[in-house]
Amino acid sequence: MGVRHPYEVVDTVNNGVTRREKRRHQTSERILDAAMGLMTEQGYEALTIARLAKELDYAVGALYRYFKGKDAILAALQVRCVNRISEDLLKVREILAEQPGEYSEGERELVHVLAGLGVYESLTFRRPTDYRLLTLSLGDPRELLATDMASVVYAPLNDVLGMVAEHLEKAASLGAIHEGSAETRIVVLWGATQGVIQLRKMSRVDPKLGDRSLTDALLCGQLIGWGADPSKVEAFQVRAREVVDALDTSVV
Repeated sequence: MGVRHPYEVVDTVNNGVTRREKRRHQTSERILDAAMGLMTEQGYEALTIARLAKELDYAVGALYRYFKGKDAILAALQVRCVNRISEDLLKVREILAEQPGEYSEGERELVHVLAGLGVYESLTFRRPTDYRLLTLSLGDPRELLATDMASVVYAPLNDVLGMVAEHLEKAASLGAIHEGSAETRIVVLWGATQGVIQLRKMSRVDPKLGDRSLTDALLCGQLIGWGADPSKVEAFQVRAREVVDALDTSVV
């Protein structure tokens, strides 16, 4: 066992986290909150280490003790967003466990899939700042994050996709859809959802491009193509919407 720093007094109320570690975490969160505020108000380009230090009344060198640079801050903010999506998916599971509906076991798995993708699609109005932050990497053709930082974000994002892929796999094993690679299918569904969401930028020119029914049509059509019962998929989507609408709709 190493020698504990004299100021690292264990806080037994917080599962052994030292006071020093707790203060460091609180400071890191404060830096991330300020960075998010700058980007929300003035955009990605407005976020610089110098400007952030001024906003917080910190020395520039002090920020580098917590984050290596702008890339690291952006990656940490994106991980925050992904973690919130993960929490949403857990809430979806709770809601569907409490109110399963009149479906077979395999059909319930498809409702889980549609609700899981609905969690992401609905970010555009539930947590628009989170969505804009994530699409800095997904929707911008520039590579805004270095590869090592992008990997930091992709790991938890891949876990989130895996949560939905589990339901695709179970649905296939129960005969609700044809057998197939759940990993491939979730990437197809997520990528297609992202593409339809991007069309909303043009809704000011053509209102139908902002209609959420486009996402419904895309996802239902894909599931039918994989063998889901065409007479029931629309009802699954309606139920999935109800579940997503039951989530916290506060704007972050």
